Amino acid sequence: MRASEGGERKVYFVAGEASGDRLAADLLRELKKDPKLRAYGVGGPMLKAAGQEQSLDLARHAVVGLTDVLKNLPKFLKFFREVKHEIAEINPDAVILVDYPGFNLRLAQALHREPNGPALIYYVSPQVWAWKAGRAKTMERILERLLVIFPFEVEWFAKHAPKLKTKWVGHPLADRWIEQSHAVRDEIPCVALLPGSRAKEIDKHWPILLQTAQKIVQEQRNVRFISMATDFEMRQRLEEIWAKHPMSGVSLDILTGQSLTQLTRCSLAIVASGTATLECAMAGLPMLVVYRASWLTYWVGRMLVKLPYLSMVNVLAGEKVVPEFLQGAAEPTRLARAALQILRNPKGAEVMAGRIREVAKKLGGAGAAARAAQEVEEAIRARQKSVIAAKESVGDGEKGGGGGAQGA
Repeated sequence: MRASEGGERKVYFVAGEASGDRLAADLLRELKKDPKLRAYGVGGPMLKAAGQEQSLDLARHAVVGLTDVLKNLPKFLKFFREVKHEIAEINPDAVILVDYPGFNLRLAQALHREPNGPALIYYVSPQVWAWKAGRAKTMERILERLLVIFPFEVEWFAKHAPKLKTKWVGHPLADRWIEQSHAVRDEIPCVALLPGSRAKEIDKHWPILLQTAQKIVQEQRNVRFISMATDFEMRQRLEEIWAKHPMSGVSLDILTGQSLTQLTRCSLAIVASGTATLECAMAGLPMLVVYRASWLTYWVGRMLVKLPYLSMVNVLAGEKVVPEFLQGAAEPTRLARAALQILRNPKGAEVMAGRIREVAKKLGGAGAAARAAQEVEEAIRARQKSVIAAKESVGDGEKGGGGGAQGA
């Protein structure tokens, strides 16, 4: 691979899920402040809108769990070959791999074997501290640097992969959060129903959340509900499932592309484990965390994962701050009972909210995307210098070899 020519700088993003697509888009907007930078790769609609010359909407193919991965393996192997070939053709200065470890760590290993390859930057670390810790040594060997979003990860990697350049840039959620100190909860209690953004998550969680809403209003009429869709396609899927579960007396609004500050008006969230739990934490919002996966995925996870909690709110707190309802426990009657206990106990809800706000402080302040961009720019400069040095070394060798032949 050759260094970029004519002063142009090229980066290639790989983001395979909706959450990674958003984080990568925030980073790309910072990098695009350099008019000479061009961005290529695979991602989702947000990366494309931020200026990525996108060859594939990889995020729309996101799957959940071992069962779905196995079902879609031929498709992802095809995507892998296409992405690897495109990177060789484009020859970027840096490849930025955003989360999505099943795909991205394998891609990083393949690219590392290329001579004079791009700088490999991983943004949002795989959760190797939770399971398969041995991957840290592989990351240490193949990555130029790792940009992490949780502060404890720096210490963890310093212990398990000390040679890997690891930088905490803060959590990108802080960049998108507009704190509203004057925001107040709605007079009528509002519950946010957040099933996750992946298609499989919606299919598994949304019917449960709708049935939970129905049971809540059967006990307490003056409750309304909102949900948030990342885009029109997700909203359409939510509405299709909703139509199959008619609910009497339930007031539900599905908002598309709304600010996270909408959450500050709510009294409670029933939320699928994932990035949305941290969004609720930024709002200081009491929550019930749910998750259902295939039983194969669940039992494999139980055997491999070394943490007592699933929700990042509890992981960051190091204790159970919010209730978790997993697998069979994530059912409407239990969820409705727990939700009503919070809605009917404002003092208890405020205690939970206070503990959640303490967790949110650990995510860092605004500017994560800008700090990440500085790291990427530094990596690009280092890579370009190393390629130039390699060329000069080859040139000097050729000159020395030529002189020896003439002397003979």
